Amino acid sequence: MTWVRLNVGGEIMETSLATVTKYPDSHLAKMFMSVQENRSSEDMEMADNSASSGEALGKAETFNIVYNVDCDPKCFKLILSWLRYGVVPHDSPDTDRRVLRGAAEHCGLKDLVKELISDNDNNNVKEKPKVNSREKALSPMTDWLRLNVGGTIYETSRSTLTSDAESTLARMFEPNSNLPPATVTEEGCYQIDACPRSFGVVLNWLRYRSLILGSDVRAEDVLPVADYFGLPELRTLLEKHQEKETEKEGKLVSCLEESVEKLEEVLQHVECEISAINDKLEDFKIEMSTVASGMDDLWRLKCELSNISGILSNGFKNMK
Repeated sequence: MTWVRLNVGGEIMETSLATVTKYPDSHLAKMFMSVQENRSSEDMEMADNSASSGEALGKAETFNIVYNVDCDPKCFKLILSWLRYGVVPHDSPDTDRRVLRGAAEHCGLKDLVKELISDNDNNNVKEKPKVNSREKALSPMTDWLRLNVGGTIYETSRSTLTSDAESTLARMFEPNSNLPPATVTEEGCYQIDACPRSFGVVLNWLRYRSLILGSDVRAEDVLPVADYFGLPELRTLLEKHQEKETEKEGKLVSCLEESVEKLEEVLQHVECEISAINDKLEDFKIEMSTVASGMDDLWRLKCELSNISGILSNGFKNMK
């Protein structure tokens, strides 16, 4: 069993060659097909002997080559799980399904894309972005670059950075460019002075042609970065997103205003009811005062009758 090591967006992963080449027509498999072609019969025999000696479930053979894969690490782990077991995990709250689908399209895994579309009850398959002739000439998973963007390290392919051929970013990273990035360290890391969170949105858009902001990035934060790198299509998406957000905020404000008006009406009604109750209490006090006065009169009448009864009783005694 041949084992391969991958650098996926800066994260190291290991898997078997059979797993990543399970679908030979995919972009992912074609990247590794040369490994099988270049293997001599002697090497293959050594790998088979190693596997038969009890390492069939482990690493029968390990290469020192690290293959760079320009993909989101979380999504690629799910893709590896699908390649191994044929099942897409559905309990991954940290992974955006749109990003996963874009990564599957990027790897050329059509069956996985169809499965993800089916999961989302979406019958309209998203049209893939057109690839220019220069991108076809460059493999999307080779020519790996390391970027230091505002202190955050990103790793991606040159073809991703140059996918929008008319952009300033593409001209910066084209081979023999007359507009290279300002600074390159001795280790070959390109230093870019930009907001790292906004650049992450730009990088994902270049990879998947999908606007993925997340919960901690606003469209207005990404707009100046998109303008700086000359990405008008991304600007258009950001402006549309802003319009939708503004529309939602407007509806929310209108709803709050209507709620406040209704609450004022309810409070006024309650105030009227309380005033009516106060009036009834005043009437009740008057009635109780009248009743109390009547009780005093009855008490005096009772006393008078008692006195009269006593006088009459004494008179009868005297007469006897």
